[in-house]
Amino acid sequence: MWQAAHFRRIGFVLLALVLLGFAGLSTWHGVRIAWADANTLAVRWTISQWRDGKGPVYTPDLWAQLRGELLAGLQITPDNPQLLEDLGYLHASRAVAMGWPKMDSAQEVTRQSLLSEAIGSYNAAAELRPTFPYLWAHIALAKHLKGHQDAGFWVAFDKALQYGSFAPGVPPILAKLAFRQWNGLAQQRRQGITLMITSSKGKSRQILMGMMARAGVVIPGV
Repeated sequence: MWQAAHFRRIGFVLLALVLLGFAGLSTWHGVRIAWADANTLAVRWTISQWRDGKGPVYTPDLWAQLRGELLAGLQITPDNPQLLEDLGYLHASRAVAMGWPKMDSAQEVTRQSLLSEAIGSYNAAAELRPTFPYLWAHIALAKHLKGHQDAGFWVAFDKALQYGSFAPGVPPILAKLAFRQWNGLAQQRRQGITLMITSSKGKSRQILMGMMARAGVVIPGV
């Protein structure tokens, strides 16, 4: 009897230590997230403003500062999908602002590098948020801008279509990518885009219909 009670006490102590260990890990994880959020509050606000076409005027120095702050935040929480997405946006938006430089020029090399950085950050965020359609849409768009319509492009396109047909902002990206190659688009993807358009309403439908008309795409029944 004494031995059984003794072993039970040891078991309770071990269980308590394990629970304390898990509690400590959870607390540390929470502290890391809170610390990273606090340190990147200003940069996340600025990027959210830029997404909406507002915020401070862009300058190379400000861009470098925001990038440095995001990277510092990721040193604290490398598995933070929001910071990874913002870092992807920062690289992609700068690449888009460069337009279409001449092939083999220094500017084109820089643009390609920025797009590669964006795709890497978006992919890392998508691993943590695999059903978040905006990430997949932006991966597909960045790959398109890079000239890489590879298997990864189509994976991203299909996932964006699967998860984001009705998400604000995703349908125009998918329509842009689909209409550029409509005649050669796989039948299943054409059906998905058609359903996306016919299911849209209001201003979203007007935007998609306008894009379709400008691209010279005719979809029966739409």
